Amino acid sequence: MKKIDKEKMAIRLKELLEEWENNPQRMKSGFTYEQTFVEMMQTFEKEIFQESIGEIPKDKNAKKK
Repeated sequence: MKKIDKEKMAIRLKELLEEWENNPQRMKSGFTYEQTFVEMMQTFEKEIFQESIGEIPKDKNAKKK
């Protein structure tokens, strides 16, 4: 496990939130509003998880550091 760059993740969350806020599709209905928010947060969760585990080795036999 590697240390998460909190500043980088905060900036990324801000970018995703601004992108979501500027998306006119989210205001079509309550369902769409909620669905687009959940999708945005799932994207962020995947990115922060990937940041915490680091790069995945291409070779399954690669040595772990």
